[in-house]
Amino acid sequence: MRTTLIDWIIEVHNKLVLLPETLFLTVNVIDRFLSAKPVSVGKLQLVGVAALLIACKYEEIYCPAVKQLQFLTDDAFQTDEILRAERFVLGVLGFKLSYPSPLNFLRRCSKADNYELETRTMAKYTIESMMLNENFLDIVPSKASAATMFIARHCLGGLDWNSTIAHYADYDLEEMKDTILSIFEHIEHVVKPETAVYLKYDKSQVFNVSATLRKWVLDNKDEEDYGIDFVTVQDPEAECEEQ
Repeated sequence: MRTTLIDWIIEVHNKLVLLPETLFLTVNVIDRFLSAKPVSVGKLQLVGVAALLIACKYEEIYCPAVKQLQFLTDDAFQTDEILRAERFVLGVLGFKLSYPSPLNFLRRCSKADNYELETRTMAKYTIESMMLNENFLDIVPSKASAATMFIARHCLGGLDWNSTIAHYADYDLEEMKDTILSIFEHIEHVVKPETAVYLKYDKSQVFNVSATLRKWVLDNKDEEDYGIDFVTVQDPEAECEEQ
């Protein structure tokens, strides 16, 4: 049910053309709240709407009207219910909304990659898709971002995890191996072509990265470790000394 809720949140976020930070904060609020309070299935969407409203107020310049969010739920909840839920969620979280977003770490890695647009787009798609899977909740945002950047570089051009990017990401391949392999399995089994996040990134404007990544995973799934040689990257300082 959580996967269904997050997929719906991604669809609504895309329809409203909101900032990427709003999406990640929304999911963070949902997960922190669900970790603290048991929620019935009938109220799960209400938690999602309340979390989205909170994230919009925190990140957006222009926040969607509560009536608009009510309409997007097919009037499943009234305005006063959404506002009460918002207050309750904030109370449970103690009004603590700041957290280390994986987007910040992804931008740092992307800068070291000279902001290559298609690579960055695939990494962003991958890290958004990871929100569907609760098994990734225990992976710290910095490692998740580094792993998705490696996947994008490797799947798009077979580029190495060079010492420069390893330095700015602060992870070598051996540290990320389990995470990377888990993401490949996730792309194969969880992110189906009908999911909102897949459809969002299966467009020419974003290089059809969801379809490209899924094809790569399916083409390489029968090879050991998906055909990747996980060798620790060379230490940046050692490389400089050699040069």
